[in-house]
Amino acid sequence: MEYEISIIIPTYNAEDYIFDAVESVKNQTLEFNNIELILVDDNSTDNTNSIIKKLSEEYDNIKSIFLTENSGSPSKPRNIGIKESSASYVMFLDNDDTYCVDFCEKMLDTIQKYDADLVTCRKYDWINGELSEYKSVLDKKEDFIELNSIEDDETLLSPNSMFIWDKIYKKDILIENYIEFPIGALYEDVYFNLQYYLNANKIIYLNDYYGYNYNIRVDGDNKSTSQDFKKENLEKFYNGLKNIFKLLDEKNKYFSYFEAEILMGFTKWMILTDCESNYKLKLFSEFKKYYKRYPLFIRIVHIPLFENIVINLGMKFISLSKYNFLILLGLSKYIPFK
Repeated sequence: MEYEISIIIPTYNAEDYIFDAVESVKNQTLEFNNIELILVDDNSTDNTNSIIKKLSEEYDNIKSIFLTENSGSPSKPRNIGIKESSASYVMFLDNDDTYCVDFCEKMLDTIQKYDADLVTCRKYDWINGELSEYKSVLDKKEDFIELNSIEDDETLLSPNSMFIWDKIYKKDILIENYIEFPIGALYEDVYFNLQYYLNANKIIYLNDYYGYNYNIRVDGDNKSTSQDFKKENLEKFYNGLKNIFKLLDEKNKYFSYFEAEILMGFTKWMILTDCESNYKLKLFSEFKKYYKRYPLFIRIVHIPLFENIVINLGMKFISLSKYNFLILLGLSKYIPFK
């Protein structure tokens, strides 16, 4: 059977969430038999394997793939899912999130109607089960945005709108341009989307439509990776930034807003991660030239203005000297960071 969309879900120890994720796909207004659902398990140690195996036995359009070794991130499972997909369009879903009921139909109709290379929409952010009112660069933009190139409005490259799950992609563009997720790196979704944006000729933003429920866990042993400030994840963040800056340098591209946000995020990680200052200094030194071009008057819309000014001054301060960076690390012990 020919499917209209292939949806890829990487799974790892997701026995508490995976049923809700799969049910949100099964209950779409786009009939489920038009969807190919690919579940790629990253060698779970709980009951996830048996759950998705049973699902694939029950439904012909659910394919389960099992890795024999844990890869440590969703990148490898997603790459495998892309290769195994058979539809012309690809979408992603994380194993602890859900789709809104008309998400697939809305995205498919839009990408076909406008013959677009990419369609993206808004998402709901749920923090420990409560809806967040997180500010976005998209908040004051038009309800419907059509770009011929991402360079028409580079502020839309904000990392806070560079997730993969609120988008629909053309598989041909992924395959023809060798677009994959990097292994062993955080910000893998940002890097993936940056590659795609640089190869997309028509991009549609449905800025008044919310189609995805993003669940963020900030407490307990099972917190989201984005909230888990440990040395292993800091190193993966560093690897992710290396990939991003290498790609931008190779393409001779400079997006000031985008760079400012990812450097700000990386600096926050270095401050909050409990590890040796010399290790952090080594990572900081790798990106010194990028810190030097941090724009002093950049306005990051999702943080208050006064905080934005303080951050900008701090970023310019540490760009001047590695010793200034060490001073910031010392001061951070007395400053509450969120």
